Amino acid sequence: MWTVEISEYLQIYLAFFSAGWVLRKKGHVSLDIVADRLGPGGKKLCRAITDVLGIFVAAALCIFSAIVTREQFLLGIPVIRSLEIPKWLVIAPISPGMFLVAAEFFVKLLDDLRGGE
Repeated sequence: MWTVEISEYLQIYLAFFSAGWVLRKKGHVSLDIVADRLGPGGKKLCRAITDVLGIFVAAALCIFSAIVTREQFLLGIPVIRSLEIPKWLVIAPISPGMFLVAAEFFVKLLDDLRGGE
């Protein structure tokens, strides 16, 4: 019974800790319907805008999830299932994972502004 629960928690860790790496390898889904119809300058601008938006969204998620994780740590609320694991342990990977995503978007933005592909 506890193996399913542990695998669910590990999926959270794997998803958030690998998201930055997947972004670096350009493995996330992208929609280029609009970008393909733009010229080189438009594509560069489009990439820069999405990079900046990605930085802001990932940074916001990083900050808010860090606040929630800290609150859960201080409150000591457990996730009540077959195992009583502190809730903060379950949500702990969200903040560092989103930090890595924000950092990767920043690196991507610098590369896109330099003209990288």
